[in-house]
Amino acid sequence: MIICITGVPGVGKSTIAKKLADQIDAVLIDISDFAIKNKLYEEYDEAEQTYIVDENTLFQEIDNYIRNLNSKYIIIEGNFAHLYNKCDLYIVIKTDPNILYERLSKERNYPYNKVFTNIWAMNLEVIEDELEEMKKEYYVFYSNKEDDIDNIVKEIKRLIENKEKSN
Repeated sequence: MIICITGVPGVGKSTIAKKLADQIDAVLIDISDFAIKNKLYEEYDEAEQTYIVDENTLFQEIDNYIRNLNSKYIIIEGNFAHLYNKCDLYIVIKTDPNILYERLSKERNYPYNKVFTNIWAMNLEVIEDELEEMKKEYYVFYSNKEDDIDNIVKEIKRLIENKEKSN
């Protein structure tokens, strides 16, 4: 089963993905790290402080990588993981905009325009719109405080179990 955990930067998706991977013995693929390590980017955008990724090539390489894995569960995590259309379960992580502002501006020192863009994208549900365009079922969880992480992981495990029972 392939589980995609997505959301804008700073919502807690990496923390949740790591904890879930540990609990279900899954292979965890950080989509951005995978792209950078395998040089699957076209350029680095200085203004946005991010790599521009060739998504088609990236997803082909992820397919190749997954083919060689011997794991019941694979978690693909990242802010554009939802664009990988072979997931069995799509999870969108969100947080309170004020918390996101603090995490991005103070903890990560993102420039104002990048902070604003990510808060805007989360509030306007850009990821959810893209998933709906792809006709994918997805689940949204809010990670506002430390206690939320364990509850979200527990709920995702329940969703996995239900999905396995229905197949």
